[in-house]
Amino acid sequence: MMMMPSCSFFTVTVIVLATMTMMPSSSSYAAAHPIKNITEASDLVSDACAIDKTAKERNFESVKNMFERQGGLKHKATTGFPITPAAATANAVARAIDGMMCNSEMYRQEMIRKGVSGILLNLATDLLISQGDKVDTDLVAVLLGADVSEPKGCTPVAKIKRRNAEFDLDNNKNSTDPRDFIQKRLTAIREGDAASASKARNELLTQLSVAPIQGALKYSALIDPKAGSITYGELDKERAEGFAYLYPIMNQIAKCEAASDSASIINDALGCSPETAMPSGVSESATPTSRSTADDGVYYRVLSAVEKAYTCLALSGDANDFKQRVGTYSGISAGLTPEGFQD
Repeated sequence: MMMMPSCSFFTVTVIVLATMTMMPSSSSYAAAHPIKNITEASDLVSDACAIDKTAKERNFESVKNMFERQGGLKHKATTGFPITPAAATANAVARAIDGMMCNSEMYRQEMIRKGVSGILLNLATDLLISQGDKVDTDLVAVLLGADVSEPKGCTPVAKIKRRNAEFDLDNNKNSTDPRDFIQKRLTAIREGDAASASKARNELLTQLSVAPIQGALKYSALIDPKAGSITYGELDKERAEGFAYLYPIMNQIAKCEAASDSASIINDALGCSPETAMPSGVSESATPTSRSTADDGVYYRVLSAVEKAYTCLALSGDANDFKQRVGTYSGISAGLTPEGFQD
């Protein structure tokens, strides 16, 4: 059976991050991820895309070398104090690379591939939070992939666009191109008065938490036993993707008073454990003859856990507004809708 994820690592990381406030002062982040210019930011995006590709090939040694290069993703994410969300995501990716999070190669590759995109997201949001009106909006745009008309597939913007297309939305909040949405808010931060800049920054930070939730809900739906037959490889793949999507915002979920138990529920549902991971000696293409009861109701458990945090993820405090931004997973590829999991 596969290795249990390290609960102590997860818990310690969450406890440390939970001591941070939603909008920490600039001085508390001053030493973190010193990205000096557009070239450095572009290099980090290139690194993330190269790691994404190499992880899919499961060349973990090459992935490790790229990830740990001086001035690269791990270095930028983990430099400075206190521990930032970027550092927490980078540490999770490092554990996946080393096989410490899970022995399953499929689980490892997807934690790495989605994790490096999560680091880019964290680096951008950490800058928005720490530097306020003084933030270099061009750096933020590059890290998110909002600086070009055709963002690379590993960037947060590319993933936001794909997830939005898979969700039926209750309003038109997500109907515009995410790149346009981001650029308009960055322009307001750069050129608007203090009140306008603050409003735009909060709107942007709120919206950037939507795709991680959508990713977690989609992949939780796909591994729910009610979705039907699935191979061992697909189980590990979808579970890792759901967890990796959420990791960049686990800090906010963990410290949300209304969601005090949500982080542990998510970890149990989407983490790698002996009860849910692919057994040793079986093929990834094989289909389990019976599913672990640990996956029963997994979609609804994850949905309930994240919904408790909506009040905190929406910087306006309007949980219903955030729920509308997330929308409902259409389940096109699985031929199902989420309502079917809630009985």
